[in-house]
Amino acid sequence: MIDIAICDDDIMLTSTLEKNLILLSEGKSLDINVDIFYDGETLLQHIKNGHIYDIIYLDIEMEHKNGIIAGHELRELGSRALLIYVTSHESFAKEAFEVDAFRFLTKPIDPQKFELYFFAAVKKLLIKPLYFQYKFNREVYKTELDKILYFQSNKRITYIVSEFGTMQCYEKLNAIENFLKEKNILFYRIHQSFLVNPKYVKKYRYDMIELLDGTVFTISEKRRKSVNEVFCKIKGEELIEF
Repeated sequence: MIDIAICDDDIMLTSTLEKNLILLSEGKSLDINVDIFYDGETLLQHIKNGHIYDIIYLDIEMEHKNGIIAGHELRELGSRALLIYVTSHESFAKEAFEVDAFRFLTKPIDPQKFELYFFAAVKKLLIKPLYFQYKFNREVYKTELDKILYFQSNKRITYIVSEFGTMQCYEKLNAIENFLKEKNILFYRIHQSFLVNPKYVKKYRYDMIELLDGTVFTISEKRRKSVNEVFCKIKGEELIEF
């Protein structure tokens, strides 16, 4: 079962999105549940009451509490739902990045993009976890890649900082970066010594990033363009010039 929320104050649009989701899921024999909300506060209260969503379609320009604020509060509540923002404007990219938005849909919604983004979200939800295997002190270990916040190189040791704690390995950061690229896994190489998982980035500016745990890193000048390119690739957008 894939649990989906649609939060938009446009009643006709929410009805259309719900019908399209049902049609798309039936065509692929997907089992989904869709809940409708007309304001961010009601959605947040539902999540506070214990409901967990896999995908949330969230309007940005709502009265009382806009989608960006609602997105921040969702993350503070621990929600890891894939956020697909629905907006009439494309000027919210940087703000939405701070809450790890999965995709943007611009009104009027393109049916082909709607279908593409929905199945991209489903694929991400259903994909099996990948593991990073490494050696340290002649022992072999592995940890789930999706749980790694960042890699930090310090002399001959690379530190693996994850949700489970900090581990050490002998692999060089360049080799790790190349391994991830070969697997089509995008991390930010923000500095010669740091490789950061975009999933855990809370705030992004051209010269710095802040992680969900409050850790702040400076992006080295020569790597700012490449970090921006990775950001745009993840969001499926054109290159953003700062």
